Amino acid sequence: MKDSAAASIVDRLMTDGPVFHAGGTRVWNALPDTLKLLAAHVNPGDRTLETGAGASTVIFTAAGAEHTAISPSADEHGRIRAYCESIGLDTSKLSFRAETSDAALPGLELDRPVNVAFIDGKHSFPHPTIDFHYVEQMLAVGGVLVLDDVPMPAVAVVYGFMQGSPDWRLIEVADHRAAAFEKLAKADPDDNWHLQPFNRGYPDYSFAPLSQRIRLTTHHRVRQSARKLRAQLPAGRRSTPGR
Repeated sequence: MKDSAAASIVDRLMTDGPVFHAGGTRVWNALPDTLKLLAAHVNPGDRTLETGAGASTVIFTAAGAEHTAISPSADEHGRIRAYCESIGLDTSKLSFRAETSDAALPGLELDRPVNVAFIDGKHSFPHPTIDFHYVEQMLAVGGVLVLDDVPMPAVAVVYGFMQGSPDWRLIEVADHRAAAFEKLAKADPDDNWHLQPFNRGYPDYSFAPLSQRIRLTTHHRVRQSARKLRAQLPAGRRSTPGR
């Protein structure tokens, strides 16, 4: 969506102040710069997806995307659609799934890969991680994933993984809470956890009492040092099982 059109629809939302949530009594919309960030990456005809629904859904609709929003409240969906139509937006490409994302995403079949995705559904752990797991599989390489509410610890763990992964490039952060990432490569299908920067801290014994933590960490380091030493010795001098 062009900057002028994006600014216009965001301004309209700020002026109108539509109330979509909690039976039409609460506003839980993404912040203005986050909405502009979404609009900046969506083009007419894009395949888009979000967990959650609200003002962001209006942005995707205004951009002319083929959009799917997943949230459990059907009456919320009705209010969003009615608002879009009241301001002259075409809702023929807008669809809703009235389910929680953990129920809807595993069986969701889309006609083509997703160009832009927005994760802003349930924020209690482990829902942001579940959303990311399924959404990133649907996102095309070169596509953009926007992760909202990064300051929340349940969301921050996803942000931490993405920021350190070579498969993702951080584009920008809006409103100090919404992070946009470009997908650079498909995830490794194998369980190569040891290659992920996110796991460089292994082993993390922070769960253990201090005395045990020191003992476990020391034991691990001794074993690692012994393993490296054996690897450096000539084959004939390496210890063998049973010796």
